[in-house]
Amino acid sequence: MQTHSSRGWLIGVIILAALLRLWAALTLPRDFDEPVYVGAALDYARLIRQGDWVGVIDYPGNRQHPALSKLIYAGGALLLGESANQTTVLLAARLISALLGTLAVALLGFSAGPLAAGLLAVHTLTIKYTAQAYLEALPLALTVAALGAWQRACRPDATRRRGWLWLGALAWGLASAAKLNYAIIAAPAMVMLALAALHAEATLQPHNRGRWWYAWRLSALAAVALLAFTIANPTIWREPFARLAAMAGFWTAYSHGSEALAAGYPWYQPLIWVATAPAVGWHPEVFFFPGPDPWLTLLALIGLSGAWRDRQRRYLAVWLVSGLLILLWWPVKWPQYALTLVVPIVLLATPVLRRLLAWLRDLNDYWGWSEIMFLRPPRYAWIALAILVGFIATVYGTALIMVTVGSIGWSAIAPSAGGLPPGPIYAIQPLRDGRVALGSETGLVIWQAPEVSEDPPRWQRLPLGRVYALAETASGLWVASSQGLALVSANGHWEWQTPTLGGQRDLAMRTVIADPEGTLWLGTSAGGAVRYRDGRWQPLPQAARGGLVLSIALDPAGEVWFGGLGVVSRYTPATGRWKHFDRADGFGGAGIAALLVDHHGAVWAATLGEGLARWDGTRWEWLTTANRQLPAQTITTLLEPTPGEIWAGAARPLTTGGFLLRYNGREWRNFLPRDSGFTGAEPLALAVDQQRVLWIGTRADGVITYQLGP
Repeated sequence: MQTHSSRGWLIGVIILAALLRLWAALTLPRDFDEPVYVGAALDYARLIRQGDWVGVIDYPGNRQHPALSKLIYAGGALLLGESANQTTVLLAARLISALLGTLAVALLGFSAGPLAAGLLAVHTLTIKYTAQAYLEALPLALTVAALGAWQRACRPDATRRRGWLWLGALAWGLASAAKLNYAIIAAPAMVMLALAALHAEATLQPHNRGRWWYAWRLSALAAVALLAFTIANPTIWREPFARLAAMAGFWTAYSHGSEALAAGYPWYQPLIWVATAPAVGWHPEVFFFPGPDPWLTLLALIGLSGAWRDRQRRYLAVWLVSGLLILLWWPVKWPQYALTLVVPIVLLATPVLRRLLAWLRDLNDYWGWSEIMFLRPPRYAWIALAILVGFIATVYGTALIMVTVGSIGWSAIAPSAGGLPPGPIYAIQPLRDGRVALGSETGLVIWQAPEVSEDPPRWQRLPLGRVYALAETASGLWVASSQGLALVSANGHWEWQTPTLGGQRDLAMRTVIADPEGTLWLGTSAGGAVRYRDGRWQPLPQAARGGLVLSIALDPAGEVWFGGLGVVSRYTPATGRWKHFDRADGFGGAGIAALLVDHHGAVWAATLGEGLARWDGTRWEWLTTANRQLPAQTITTLLEPTPGEIWAGAARPLTTGGFLLRYNGREWRNFLPRDSGFTGAEPLALAVDQQRVLWIGTRADGVITYQLGP
């Protein structure tokens, strides 16, 4: 029975475990497998929301792992409703994982005491993988639950022993349904523990129990575990043997596949995982304390022989040794597999550490070291120190919370990641089929989301020169580049469509925009042009007074706006009339990088050095650094994803980097690295796809994405 003191320690340990895992969940970068499991959770949530239970059973993605953990994450996606996406479900799954990881600590504390729970609470590799959207937290908690139930059944004074036996079998089956490697690694130890519990039951009976009785009871427990595994794993409800065989075949092929071989881990890598604290080296910004992992492993090895001599604890020695041998034999050496050995390591280390602490306490009682070495300051000094520490913690904690909360919904595709080339991204065009086209320094790049969640995105690159602008019509994707105008079909084939305008060939195309009817409006190095649906071309040499056209915008009222160098031209196709706005209207010699007609009909002109101009139908209003409207005057791109919401990109003066700005109709917000996931890069292009993801093409940092609200 736990004393009030031990209960207090246990509550403190549980709070510590929760805080460490919550901190890790909020601050750890996205890990390799997290998008896989989050994608599966989103797929499951969609199928459940549609009532497609056959689809849940036959879901083809990530079948190498049982479905239970991913279904738990799908529950988080269902709770999020319409706001569920890769970003929000990742955070929800991490919070669920952190909660389950804390539950594992609590369950171990109830069965083995607060010291063992404390060791599990601070084990850094366990913190990492039970705070991310991995599959480790749930099977770890269920394994500890099965362990605690069977340990309770082994006690001579146990009441309702049979109920604890069945509960342990149920938890063990569910742990297997969460992740199979926990069942494989701990199976010998769990069988030994179950037999010990049955032996404890048999010794209290008035007549002897024979081998057949043990075999029958052990088979019954195995049947309960198997039933729980089957019920919690809908993937095997149809053709169970075939799908289990396919799962085994996948892991056999995976162990010899390119991904496992590319890691290049030696056969003894599991020894490195348990003998070091790798998570601290990977994430020093998250783990602000030295990892105790190697010291716990050392203490466990010291306690190994003692556990083997103790019949009641021999299963821990078997668990650690046999599990380690299996991991050494298994060709795949991922670090999360080491979590299957954390429970025996902690339980083997606990009595050794307890004896060490008792020995140090006895020495201190004899020699009185603490009285000599540690001062006893007055109470007011402790109060002053607490106030100072609290103030510092509040300042840093507030800053961290701002960064963490602000980073939700943001992600990035770095240059050279996958198929994204280095250099500027000048244009972004979300396509109707779900792909996203990017205009880069070296050509056109098309990003395609994976068809199955665990597959990586696919990239397609077309060498079309420096791509400045993109537009999609029913004919295909139109690409304005330094080499001319190209039309790209859905299958990736392209042909040049550059017209001969005014006797000039090989015109550089700087911008292109399509109206709803499929008519193309283009800006060239020598004025503008229009291509009608029937293929006819018409030059517009008056655009930008015949100079370089950098931007175009279409007014729903039927007017077309062209932005050049120090001039904005308005064209009315119905009458053929032109109106030019230049120096007299506030425009100097700076280029008009972007034009936008908002839902009110106001025209916004982004200049490369003179700020942002807005035409209300009668006059131009200027927003600059002088009137404190903008942080910089070089405005590179504009977008209105929602009526009344203007997004703008700006470049920093005389240095690298830039600003991302949002105008809500009343004030501007500047997204900063300290309060958002924006990196401070210079934005060159903005677009919103069908999932309301904002794509930001930058000059040097690749592509940044942000999930907009519903």
